[in-house]
Amino acid sequence: MTELVRVGLIGPNDSVNETMKAANSLDGIELVPFIYQHTEETKNIITKHSARIEHWLFSGPAPYHFALKEKLIDAEHADYILLHGSSLLGTMLDAIMQEGAVLSSISVDSVPRQEVLKMLKDFDLEKMNIHTAPELGYIPAEELIDYHEKLYRSGEIQAALTCVHAAYNSLKQRGVPVYRISVSELAAHRAISVIKERSLANLYRMKQLAMIGIEIIYPSQAQQRKSPFKIERQELAINRVLIDFTEKVKGSKVNGGNGIYVIYTTRGELELYGKFHHLKEVQEEIFVNSTMHVRIGVGYGKTVLESEQNVRLALDYAREKENSIIINLDEDGKVTEINSLGDQLHYNRRSSEAKWQEALKGASISQTIIARIESLSHHYAKVEVTSLELAGWMNSTERNARRILKELEQVGVAEVAGEESGQRGRPRIVYRLLFGTEK
Repeated sequence: MTELVRVGLIGPNDSVNETMKAANSLDGIELVPFIYQHTEETKNIITKHSARIEHWLFSGPAPYHFALKEKLIDAEHADYILLHGSSLLGTMLDAIMQEGAVLSSISVDSVPRQEVLKMLKDFDLEKMNIHTAPELGYIPAEELIDYHEKLYRSGEIQAALTCVHAAYNSLKQRGVPVYRISVSELAAHRAISVIKERSLANLYRMKQLAMIGIEIIYPSQAQQRKSPFKIERQELAINRVLIDFTEKVKGSKVNGGNGIYVIYTTRGELELYGKFHHLKEVQEEIFVNSTMHVRIGVGYGKTVLESEQNVRLALDYAREKENSIIINLDEDGKVTEINSLGDQLHYNRRSSEAKWQEALKGASISQTIIARIESLSHHYAKVEVTSLELAGWMNSTERNARRILKELEQVGVAEVAGEESGQRGRPRIVYRLLFGTEK
């Protein structure tokens, strides 16, 4: 059975009807029409119906940019029908026919100026004088009406072309020759086809396997021998928290042994959980109930094997940190670190592979560490760093940071830039990171 993508279609009556016709020839799309008289009604429509709509399609740029401005939508889950090309040409020809003459000057809104000029060039109408509204985006209808009317009253244009239904009606009532750029069936068909492809790709992505690895950070062996029953009670408390979490993400929990638990779910369920919660809350709840810290690694993949590999790698990265931390690793090799404050650091474990591959032959430092430091350097906007600063960046010891900087110098990724005097002891070496230098 084909998955149906429910798309909310927002616009005036004529544009919505034309778009609905275009959707008839496409399977897998369910268009839900929402008709307005004024652009600003978009806010109420989206607020009231967003829970049952997977994607929004707007009949033109005005309602789309209004919804963006009001933060009602995000660009990943919304599109608008482009009102140039066949839509603009059809309106232009209609205006010429109705006016009974080739127009020498017109005003246009809601269409990028370069698109208008391209159309005029394609049809040898470059001598026409074009006035375009001052900006592309949401402009209140009153401002557009004022813009077109002033140009007409001053004799600078013979007719106005508008995409906005309310502006069209008002200008017509005021006696301004006005023509509405409306949705063409071809433009609507293209927009719906793009949404279908994007939505089905996203649907597949949401069904990808997600594996969450939770690893208990045990006390020392000596402490464990002193209080084995206490450790067992703490593990039971952790288990109760994980059972509740597994239920929330509609997953399945497996005990991997040695203090490691793996929860299987889908990316969609985990992202849904992330809209209202954060994995940091799981860490905090575990500590409150058991007084034990845990590391969390999340692995995504297109296959079970890829997910398992990524969750293992994520936990490996987490073990490099002294504090409990959350590591996400997706199928494209993108690593996201989330520290105890909720700050995020993104880098790609594969990004520097080609760049540093030759230099790293026989070196003891990994490409992943280099990619992480490169990302931290951009994050803090610093290219000169001491071992103390690097230790702070990486939540590591200064001794470990000194070792890393020396190894970076050996492979040509860093060079000594000078010294920094401290309050006591020997001055610290200042290293300059050379990530911008081609190898």
